[in-house]
Amino acid sequence: MNLSRLNLNLLPGLKALLDTQSVSRAAQVMHVTQSAMSRTLGQLREALNDPILIRRGNHIYLSEKALNLHEEVNRVVHAASSIFENQQFDPATTERHFRIATGHRVLEEVMPGIIHKIWRQAPHFTFELVAQHPGLTVSNGKIDIMVGYIGEPEEGLSGYQLMKEQVCLVVCEDHPLAREPLSQERLLQFPFIMQKNDQNTHQIMNDYIRSLSAKVKVRAFAPSIMVCMNLVKGTDCVFLATGSVKTFARSLENVVVRNVPMDVPEVYYSMVWPEYWTLNRAHRWLREFIRDELTAFIQTRQAARFPQKKPKGEN
Repeated sequence: MNLSRLNLNLLPGLKALLDTQSVSRAAQVMHVTQSAMSRTLGQLREALNDPILIRRGNHIYLSEKALNLHEEVNRVVHAASSIFENQQFDPATTERHFRIATGHRVLEEVMPGIIHKIWRQAPHFTFELVAQHPGLTVSNGKIDIMVGYIGEPEEGLSGYQLMKEQVCLVVCEDHPLAREPLSQERLLQFPFIMQKNDQNTHQIMNDYIRSLSAKVKVRAFAPSIMVCMNLVKGTDCVFLATGSVKTFARSLENVVVRNVPMDVPEVYYSMVWPEYWTLNRAHRWLREFIRDELTAFIQTRQAARFPQKKPKGEN
């Protein structure tokens, strides 16, 4: 095909349509009118000889060809933007839109403050914040940065580990296990509260609990860590959670959080992104900013809640 005849200006519009599966939302991403985006869709349909978007009942889906093109279109558009952006990147003037996924607690408690700080230095950055869930993937380019419990990294991703988590036991402050030595046998004498939602971590914990015994007693399932923590208060129930409960929980009143000195699964809290973004200056600036802010938040919260005790005799 003669490259001089290709309208490469259609590529960003194609990416927006593939990402959003919606003409109206793609128009918002591209900062154009809906009619202009409809014209772009028409040109793309003619150029690719494919409908791209297909309506079935009240829902719109990507065509099979569009699904197959999605990842490659992301790579091409990102590579092209990096070529020019890396020559002139300035956070004060650069306009970019980023999609960031993380868990509910970080979305609610931490990310708004981080984004406010970003806007002071990069006022033209815009964001879409998404709640992390198992069906969400970074490799297809729909998410630019994911922060949380990622599990086994997918091929084509880059990242770094923010912290290695410990498994913690959460019990009521007057529960017997709040003070006495922990053992698997003793733990299994009490009923469990288990988390069950659309996040990744609860499955790790639940699989581990089920592996302890076929006779695990479960008194309740709950969708969030805070609900689980509230359910153990005033009861003999136990709740196993990742160590981030000590960092991100809104309140630790009336509960005791203890590390579990048993053979428990390793859990990593990480940040990942598509590897084709690794050398992009705007993306690197953003992810390093978020990394530094999250690290500072974690260290500050942990120091405030669990200050190191000074040795006896030391002032």
